Amino acid sequence: MLKLIYKYPVITLIIVCVILFFFNLSVLPVSIMEARNFNVAREMLTENNWLLTTMNAIPRYEKPPFPAWFTTMFSQFDIKSVFLYRLPSSIVATLGVLFSYYLFKSLAKTKKIALIASLVLSTSFYYIAIRFEAPSDTYTHAFMIAGLLFMTKAIQSSTKSLLYSFLAILGIGISVLSKGPVSLYALFLPFIIAYFIAYSSSKKAIIISISTLLLGIALGATWYLYVRLADPKVFTEIAAQETSNWSSYNVRPFYYYWSFFIQSGIWTVPALISLAYPYFKSKVDNKKLYKFSWLWTVLAVVLLSIIPEKKSRYLVPVLIPLALNLAQVLLYQFRTKKMDIVSRIAMKFHYVLIFCIGISVVAIPLIIEVRTTSFWIWYYTLVALMFAISAVIFFNYSPLKSKVLFVSNILLIMVVTSVGIYGIQFFKQNDKYNTLTSAELQQSHLYYYKSIQPEVIWDSNRVSQPLDFSKSFPSQHNVQVIVENGYMEEFKKQIPSEYEIKSVKTYDRNYFKSAEDYKHRGRKVTYLYTLKRKN
Repeated sequence: MLKLIYKYPVITLIIVCVILFFFNLSVLPVSIMEARNFNVAREMLTENNWLLTTMNAIPRYEKPPFPAWFTTMFSQFDIKSVFLYRLPSSIVATLGVLFSYYLFKSLAKTKKIALIASLVLSTSFYYIAIRFEAPSDTYTHAFMIAGLLFMTKAIQSSTKSLLYSFLAILGIGISVLSKGPVSLYALFLPFIIAYFIAYSSSKKAIIISISTLLLGIALGATWYLYVRLADPKVFTEIAAQETSNWSSYNVRPFYYYWSFFIQSGIWTVPALISLAYPYFKSKVDNKKLYKFSWLWTVLAVVLLSIIPEKKSRYLVPVLIPLALNLAQVLLYQFRTKKMDIVSRIAMKFHYVLIFCIGISVVAIPLIIEVRTTSFWIWYYTLVALMFAISAVIFFNYSPLKSKVLFVSNILLIMVVTSVGIYGIQFFKQNDKYNTLTSAELQQSHLYYYKSIQPEVIWDSNRVSQPLDFSKSFPSQHNVQVIVENGYMEEFKKQIPSEYEIKSVKTYDRNYFKSAEDYKHRGRKVTYLYTLKRKN
């Protein structure tokens, strides 16, 4: 099977990415980070705020606009469709895998390592999950990889350096326009340091890397400059807040990222042993490439560890060099006639674990109370596929069949993302789960008290206005106000005497936790008050 995959690497990657990234786009509830991006994109279409971006008519300059611009290409056909808003990040994630493949190929000078590394990256847990948790990260890292790809080709080329440099500037510029300097620090900087150490610090390499970096930053900074000139006060306030977050928000100790390899998900065990550089450096084929990928990985982790603000999703750029690092060890294991003791123990442990995961799906009915026909169809389909993969592992459980076992990893993740995630809806524990819909809202103005969650803005499908009791109260006969859980009692005390409460609707967006569960989050409970003027 690997021979066929090696023969058509790009087609293989596209097929794998389609199965990994394009199924079940409407199943998961919209997250807070997604809602922010979706709202900005929607208001580009409905309010024409293409450059001075807004969320609920309030300036939203925390993130650059490229992801929203790209999203509008699809969402314009249906501004309420979650599928169309999520489709762009899946496309960009696929581009990120393809860019990585060509970058790895350019560095390794062989399709096999590039293909294996790209398959590992595409099936790594957080590379898949980041599309739902923080879509902007997908954009900034995917296009930075494009920038690194063309910068590398510009350094290597003797005839097309100018063209490749232009494309590198474009990739870096789009990355900056997606999430500011994040990927410059997390991807570009460790890459270029590792490249100069392992490969070349020639005059040409230095000139190309510095020029593409500066021009790419200049391109990406055009939006920041425009906003700084058009709305200086708000821009300065937001920039100061964002900068202060790096040292005061979500602060974690230096060693917080030391378990970074776990973010690769199914590849955790082999990824960990691939980091044993002194042990494997004499076993891999391309020692210079292994030194480079190891340095790139370690430097990325160290640089990220220096920043006080830390979150698991910030480790996504580390998964890219880690995939390249692991691919070289995997290729050694594919080719060796006698596998070393460390690889053999790690491989056996890894596939016992994967086998147990595969057969454990049989226990799903023990933790799900749903017993609908659709549940049983989904359940038996998932069990059949997972048991088939487990059977492949069982009958090929040998170091000499590591190629077949490698493919079983890919197949397992493809089944989880294409079939398994569909079952998320059966895990819903909150019978009272419901979200605000635009159909429940009046045609006139919608108000909110104190604050409003990004997810609620998304659900309402419109711009709402703040309600300030210190100013004149709206003159409409019926007034609808969105009130968060924490402000309900305070709001009721301030309702003017000439109004009465006509109705109150409760919206509980806790999908997996019922009100009785201690993990039920009050933040996700919202009320819609309809106030009626007394006769």
